[in-house]
Amino acid sequence: MARKIKNIDDEYVDLEVIRYFVNNDVEYLIYSLNEIDESGYTKLYASKIIGSRACMITDNDEWSLIKEIIKEIVRCNRDGSELNIIDLDEKNLDDIVLQDTRVFKLQGNLVNLLSENKRVAEDTIEETLDEPVEEIVEENYEELYKLELEKNKELEKELNECKLIIDKIKEIVE
Repeated sequence: MARKIKNIDDEYVDLEVIRYFVNNDVEYLIYSLNEIDESGYTKLYASKIIGSRACMITDNDEWSLIKEIIKEIVRCNRDGSELNIIDLDEKNLDDIVLQDTRVFKLQGNLVNLLSENKRVAEDTIEETLDEPVEEIVEENYEELYKLELEKNKELEKELNECKLIIDKIKEIVE
């Protein structure tokens, strides 16, 4: 669903909220500008909400935690497991100003999994900290891709075993 949010230049940006959630009393926003690179990856943006600003996640430990949360959301939605995340009402983003963001990429199907199954909480939590933000980092989710490849290999192995069983049954029937 498209949403307009103001940036620091006082211009409105059309974006798609992929996930707006809270973890350890801190709000996070993951959004897309619907940019797809030549490899089919969707460029996504992740920000930490501080006061009324969407700021870059500068702490590497915090960024690692957010990446793990993203992977967990994708896994749970793919497997149909229950999510242990609290989503926030996107209406609360109306007063947020986009200041800076962390950039990463995901395959399109993983973006869909990341945005599914939102459970919106009643209240939002505000932080009043302010910290400088500067760098932008791109990440590819090769680990998720490798997991999918491993699952495909296992499925191919099972399929081949089934084919052997079918061939044996055909021999017996004949």
